[in-house]
Amino acid sequence: MISVAMATFNGETYIQEQMDSIYTQTCKVDEIIIVDDCSTDSTVRVIEQYILSHKDIDIKLYKNEENLGYKKNFKKAISLCHGDYVFLSDQDDIWKFNKVEDMISIMEKNSNISVLASSFEFIDQKGDVFTVPLDSRMSNNNLLMKKVKTNEVVPISFYELSIRNSFQGCALCLTKKLCARFLECFTEEFVHDWLIVLLASETNSMYFYNAPLFQYRIHDKNAIGLKDVTTSNTVTDALYARTAFCESALHVIHVLKSVDHDFEKNVKDFDCYSDFCEKHIQYLKKGSFFRVLFQNFSSYYKVIKTPRARVMDLVFCLKQGIRR
Repeated sequence: MISVAMATFNGETYIQEQMDSIYTQTCKVDEIIIVDDCSTDSTVRVIEQYILSHKDIDIKLYKNEENLGYKKNFKKAISLCHGDYVFLSDQDDIWKFNKVEDMISIMEKNSNISVLASSFEFIDQKGDVFTVPLDSRMSNNNLLMKKVKTNEVVPISFYELSIRNSFQGCALCLTKKLCARFLECFTEEFVHDWLIVLLASETNSMYFYNAPLFQYRIHDKNAIGLKDVTTSNTVTDALYARTAFCESALHVIHVLKSVDHDFEKNVKDFDCYSDFCEKHIQYLKKGSFFRVLFQNFSSYYKVIKTPRARVMDLVFCLKQGIRR
């Protein structure tokens, strides 16, 4: 059984196009669970009309009595799904016709996968595809910090995901077992999709399929859109840029230890990883060139930062020494 969990809020403009792209999949889904978070526009009416005109598919609409926010709203939608596989859906994207078929096929052939993410294309408010400048060392429109060949399926480690989230929720398909873990470990400390991929990565069951299977719409009402990129030459901002990944990893470990009773069993070297991150931050703050240089022998360093970033860490330390 295949479910779709959709969270909606004031999505009247694009919701029908989103639902059409799910309805016309080459591999039909068995149910679409929609939870509306107190929309003030005509989102609910559009969905209700869609249900009436598409009685050959099981679509259930739940209307919250009070606004939950998108994290808890997705949690509720997932909790109401019955499928062996659950796809997460936004309200304003477009799924390519083969998304469900391709992802289910991959997961059924590899029982080790508990969460599979696909890549995507950007579209604007009008539905026109656009691109961003791509870094040849990265994948998934620069969200994933490693190179993955087109159409390749690769595991994504906990360490890669501890520094930042590399996948949107609408890219994900989850097994029923992983859904249960997510509901058990739910916390608002993370966005829902980051928690999902972190939990899967703990057991080495998080995978990425580098094929663009949906179109991700960027518009002025996105909960999460394209981030503004700013630069600064101040020492404080430069230090933040160099330490942010390790700060993120330490926060992730702290939270997961408190909400996931299996975390320490699944990530047995978390103490060593924490120690590396703490020392890395300390060395950068002090401008300890040789200590940072020595850290290049660490496997953690090679996962969380690119070769260029590691060189820039050393340059930063040298500049710190000159300022002193």
